[in-house]
Amino acid sequence: MLTLLSDQLAPTTSTVAFLNLPLPVATAGLESWRKELNPGRVGVRQIGGTLPQMIAMLAPLTTHARPRELLVQTANPDWTAYFDCGADGTDGVSFVGHLTRTLKCRGVIVSSIPHTFGTKLEQPGRLGAVQFELLGPEDTEFLNYVRTISVTHDGSRWQFEAGGTIQDFEDISHYSARRIKDRFTSDVLNQYCQALGLSPFDPVFYGAKGSLVEVEIVLSADALSLSLERAQQRIGVKPGISSRVNG
Repeated sequence: MLTLLSDQLAPTTSTVAFLNLPLPVATAGLESWRKELNPGRVGVRQIGGTLPQMIAMLAPLTTHARPRELLVQTANPDWTAYFDCGADGTDGVSFVGHLTRTLKCRGVIVSSIPHTFGTKLEQPGRLGAVQFELLGPEDTEFLNYVRTISVTHDGSRWQFEAGGTIQDFEDISHYSARRIKDRFTSDVLNQYCQALGLSPFDPVFYGAKGSLVEVEIVLSADALSLSLERAQQRIGVKPGISSRVNG
């Protein structure tokens, strides 16, 4: 299945969020929001390098709090990518959900996780997921979600879900596939993203400029602070395994 950099940087890159704004505007919006929540404790650094080099600046990865967030310029100047330092992966929901409302733009959250739970590919293994979430500035039946499509494994079986307004770029014939896991694959997810001007699984799509937003936070006593390698070992991520998994 398609994953960014064959999961070399997973779990950080298992989910990628995008905001339909240029990097400077997205950075200013995130900085303002963080300063509202944490007066006097927010810093922003303009950084550069390859995607792996910039993601390395999120270390250490943590649980219970996410004091470091990364915004990355993309090859499409109208879109900015987002990652954070969560040890279980990037959480783009609050970022996209809030800023699409306050900055009046669209946002997308993309997840592609190979299903290795219960196999010998990884230990203890991951529950598979392919998810697409499109959000906008307007209120909808569910917060400001415009469209959601997902195939996920809950530990016992696959589930397919779709909600919101069907988009012009969708091929809904996929959704009636006999096997549930075939109803929404990473290839179809990629096609939908490309229709919006995004190439989430192409490392060349990510530019050489970024913004690192840091908040001074004292982690709780039970919080973990891990290197990427240790975070991968914790959930059993083996880079490259995704190429051996269909989905």
